[in-house]
Amino acid sequence: MRFATILAAAGLALAQSPEYHGVATAKQIMAGIQKPAMDSLAAMNKAGGPKDEKEWALAEQQAAVLAETAQLLLMGSRPKDQDVWIKSSQKLNATAGDSVKAAQAKDLTAWQASLNGMGGACRSCHNVHRKKKDGTQ
Repeated sequence: MRFATILAAAGLALAQSPEYHGVATAKQIMAGIQKPAMDSLAAMNKAGGPKDEKEWALAEQQAAVLAETAQLLLMGSRPKDQDVWIKSSQKLNATAGDSVKAAQAKDLTAWQASLNGMGGACRSCHNVHRKKKDGTQ
């Protein structure tokens, strides 16, 4: 009886959750959201890191956007494989989450380390899935 009650409650919770309907392609997510966020963080890092409250807040926001979009890359038909794509997206999500925490703490060393981790996550996937300028992968 108790199991049935739990099962019914879980079913009700699922029934009330809005269904996700993906619209953007992985390429659109990367070009329109992830690249501008990464470019912003890279520019900030090149300048020595966030300098004031406003820049730390921007660093936190950009990292949060990257963490969220990493999850979008795992949804629907976006994953290109079940190995590199999944692991790289999960790594991006985790390291972007670390970046959010570092920005909140205003910890420059941890923030810079998290940027290296995010860049590595992107590169690991791009090395396999991004077409080279000559059209090969």
